[in-house]
Amino acid sequence: MDSSYFSQLAKAIHETGIAHPVLVIDKERLDKNSSCLANVKSQNKAVRLVAKSLPSVPVLRHLMQRLETTRLMCFHLPFLMHLTEEIPEADILIGKPMPQRAVESFYQWQSQKDTTFEPEQQLQWLVDSEQRLFDYEALARRLGLKLRINLEVDIGLHRGGFANLEAFERSLRLLKQSQHLCFSGIMGYEAHITKIPWYLGGPQRAEQQAKSSYAAFVSVIETVFGDPQQYCLNAGGSTTYPLYTSQDLCNEIACASALVKPSDFDVYTLQSHLPAAFIATPVLKTVARPELPMARGLSRLLRITGLLHHQAVFIYGGNWLARPCFPEGMRKVRYFGASSNQEMYSLKEGTPLKSDHWVFFRPTQSEAVMLQFGKIAIYENGRIVDWWQSFEYPDTLYPLASHSD
Repeated sequence: MDSSYFSQLAKAIHETGIAHPVLVIDKERLDKNSSCLANVKSQNKAVRLVAKSLPSVPVLRHLMQRLETTRLMCFHLPFLMHLTEEIPEADILIGKPMPQRAVESFYQWQSQKDTTFEPEQQLQWLVDSEQRLFDYEALARRLGLKLRINLEVDIGLHRGGFANLEAFERSLRLLKQSQHLCFSGIMGYEAHITKIPWYLGGPQRAEQQAKSSYAAFVSVIETVFGDPQQYCLNAGGSTTYPLYTSQDLCNEIACASALVKPSDFDVYTLQSHLPAAFIATPVLKTVARPELPMARGLSRLLRITGLLHHQAVFIYGGNWLARPCFPEGMRKVRYFGASSNQEMYSLKEGTPLKSDHWVFFRPTQSEAVMLQFGKIAIYENGRIVDWWQSFEYPDTLYPLASHSD
């Protein structure tokens, strides 16, 4: 990447007075990436933002406004609670099947909150099997609830969900008759598509099979409920959303990571996207001719062979789910091992890096990394313009266990 970009970014961070590791989101790049995602609307698809991958209410609100959507996908009970309080207008689809106790905990918590969020209209629980459907119905009957149910369908990833059309149809008919559950739609995830090697058929064949499987499930919905387009037909993901056209049967696309493009999302489908999230951290110490403990001769040999560079630094922090991206050629000194306190990185000889200078990393994923930093620096027009808070856990989620003497 362009060294002038990181020089300007380092200058902007320095001007804030910050002197510790910080996560930065480039707002201009974020907006450019969201403009790419907005193109799905021309294919008659709505956008559902995956909250786990962008766990920050200000980030989500900014993107919801740009993409003109209130649809979110949530994967974590504490974050579901947080979102219903902070974004009560959201339409939320749970992205993985939740334990019964988690479902019950949410309603117990929600009954004590003064919020405009209405689960019967705004929340869909994901169900992956007939047994879970029976369990959810029993729970809803016991609690006197009406649950909206979205059925997870396996369209090739094989991570769970309905794979058998007969079992899927039985579940639809149960939902049609139930007094406590109602059918809200389906979710089919196919993150495997871009990763299938040629000797297994390659991405094109994987895409064809996934879409064919999805169409088969939609056909069963039509048989049982009539027009499937009146339901939530969710598909896609950050690496696959560009593959969908108006000819495909889904009516909404899930996406989030692509909007900040961590390094795990450097795939052919996202060539129009730019990396928009970086970890910046100061250099603590510079080291000339780095040596391993008790191994001066071996260290010299490693430097001669190029396995250990002639210049290294210790950085503030480390061991993140991230890869160094500036200065060019910086790499972890694996002989020293990982450290979350002060990690060692080797440099190309002649790299003009000194103590208190900044180095940069690209997260490999966004969901865990964003939560590590608390507040996110928002970079725009050459300066840090704001600090946006990442998700917080509701205090009321953590009662003490009751006991009797």
